[in-house]
Amino acid sequence: MRTRSLCALSAALLMAACARHAPPAATPPKPVKIEVAGDSASQQADSFVGTLRARQRTDLSFETAGRLTLIKADVGDQVRAGQVLAQLDPAPARWRLDKAVAERDAAHATLAERQTWLHQQQALARDGVISPAALQAAQASHQLAASQQAAAEAALATARRDLELTRITAPFDGQVVARSAQPFVDVGQGQTILQLESGNALELVAQLPDAAIAHLKPGMAAQARSGNDRLAVKLERLSGRSDNGSLVQAIFRVEQAPAGIRSGAAVALELPRQGTPTLTLPASAIIAANDAKGASVYLVRDGSVQRRPVGTDGRLLPEGRVAITSGVSIGDQVVVAGTAFLSEGQAVVAHRSQTLLQGAQQ
Repeated sequence: MRTRSLCALSAALLMAACARHAPPAATPPKPVKIEVAGDSASQQADSFVGTLRARQRTDLSFETAGRLTLIKADVGDQVRAGQVLAQLDPAPARWRLDKAVAERDAAHATLAERQTWLHQQQALARDGVISPAALQAAQASHQLAASQQAAAEAALATARRDLELTRITAPFDGQVVARSAQPFVDVGQGQTILQLESGNALELVAQLPDAAIAHLKPGMAAQARSGNDRLAVKLERLSGRSDNGSLVQAIFRVEQAPAGIRSGAAVALELPRQGTPTLTLPASAIIAANDAKGASVYLVRDGSVQRRPVGTDGRLLPEGRVAITSGVSIGDQVVVAGTAFLSEGQAVVAHRSQTLLQGAQQ
């Protein structure tokens, strides 16, 4: 019995000793997002936001104010050139036309009367019956009547045109893309009633910084991206004025676009960079400088992270990227998110980053 107790005690002591010297459970590697330096499309091109619009488009309005009585087209309707799209109340314009006709007729009658009188005065002047001053008065009266006749004809032409302008007609074949008024409301002169666009020809408009347009010339080819769709574009025009101090409007002709692309869509315009390509990284990959050391990044090597000092040029590039001047080589795997939660030598599992703008893995 005593021997059995000693064996049990020895076994318990042995198990306790093993428990004290057992190694702790290994910490699982931390998942991190990485980017392979030099393996991003953004290394070779700068990206800017642009907007697509129809090359042939117009805002339709009335040249005169009035009561809108009829709209014959709505958003999405296909229309033909010359088709009536909207109508003002024509009654006031007809009244003005009737008045202009009456005034023209009165002026015509007055001119005929003054012309007859002038002929009479000329005959009397030849016979020496009236003085030269009386003849001059007759001539002036005739000239005044002729001027009034011309003014009446011009007023009549204006009245006829005003009546025609109570209707909006389509200036070209196209589609109504917007409607901003309802029937039976008073509309002002020049107030937009409908917006019309023609065909599938598109152009891209973008506001570009001065630095980006330094190497741009009309005819230069570029690309744009809308989701997974790509568009081939060519620069047509550059504005000669800077808006907001440093932005210049650039207009690109869309050479080729996939089906389903509409005007008004926002796209990412990609302009090729000039000169030697520069390595860039997302700003989130840069560990800010402090008193002890300069800016740095974490590189993934053999399943763990190593902190590497880097040099930058201090500029924030499009898409929130930073140019790297030293410390990183092409092909290095750089941690681009969560650097604040890492430490030197920590085990990690690398995952390639993915951006919505590029729509594919980097």
